[in-house]
Amino acid sequence: MKALYGDALILNCHKGSEEGIVVVDGGPNKDCRKIVAEFDKLGTIGLMVLTHYDLDHIGGILAYISKHKDDKPFPVKEIWCNCAYEVPIADSKDISYGHAKKLADLLTTINENLRENGFPEVSWQKSLVAGQTYHRPFADFFILSPEEGVKAENDKQYQKEIANISNSHKRQKDALLKSLEELSVNPKDDPSTSNRSELVNWSSIAFYVSCDNMKALMLGDSYPETVVKSLHTFGFSEEDKLNVDYFKVSHHGSRNNISNDLLDRIDCDQYLFSTNGGLGTACHPDRETIGNILYHKNRDWSREIKLYFNYCQSTIESNGYKFLNEGEEESVKFKSVYNTERI
Repeated sequence: MKALYGDALILNCHKGSEEGIVVVDGGPNKDCRKIVAEFDKLGTIGLMVLTHYDLDHIGGILAYISKHKDDKPFPVKEIWCNCAYEVPIADSKDISYGHAKKLADLLTTINENLRENGFPEVSWQKSLVAGQTYHRPFADFFILSPEEGVKAENDKQYQKEIANISNSHKRQKDALLKSLEELSVNPKDDPSTSNRSELVNWSSIAFYVSCDNMKALMLGDSYPETVVKSLHTFGFSEEDKLNVDYFKVSHHGSRNNISNDLLDRIDCDQYLFSTNGGLGTACHPDRETIGNILYHKNRDWSREIKLYFNYCQSTIESNGYKFLNEGEEESVKFKSVYNTERI
């Protein structure tokens, strides 16, 4: 669904006769009223996942839980949210550990009230790390990120460094002068624990969900190195790829959150981008990311790639920048699909 510059996804999962609703992230606080209204239409939510504490992911979830905190029974059966209690309480422009602490406090209070009134508690998974598996009646989940050490390091940090706006826009405009194939071989910047902005995204929860009606990679804002390592742990490689119906592209299409190495291990034709173009400090999706998706070594050129965007092209380009040149869709065998609906 549309969530401005953030993420808010709803998965309808089926396995055998069982079905369940999975919500992944809740977009920014600025758009939370609309997002909460959509969540309210779902009825009982089987699983709600907050991948990490960036404000463009936590807003709607915090608002929804705050709205329903006194409901008995509570409308969410299970919540995945790495615990916030050990995190320093401070806000930056884009990260809110204070909001994360408030969410943790709310969940604790909700469970206390449910327990006292004889209602089932919300199952709260507080420490998700790569390599774990969770089997639910409606779907199976394989955690691909974060690595345990990265999560621990993130718990010590609390400020985000703001990107240089002018440099970001100049780099994106320059990218239009290069072909997608040229951009696809550009080296990526490795994340660093000394860069607080990168550390927060590096600690993002990412997972592979499998059920009867779909298989999907939900990558939050994770980095590809961690996901590749986890895929290897679960037995997937270039020779034995993970087949998925949908690939939710990490970090709204940022160029350093995807790699050819990751794409070469995935068999997928449909890629999902969640962004309205960006917030000024970054322009999403990155043209280089699209180049990677279309030109990685193991792409099957007999199949058309579809890129799905949750906003219309004009909105994305007005907030961010022009990311495709005329005629590229036909020559590179892909199709862009834009959401022109209000929701």
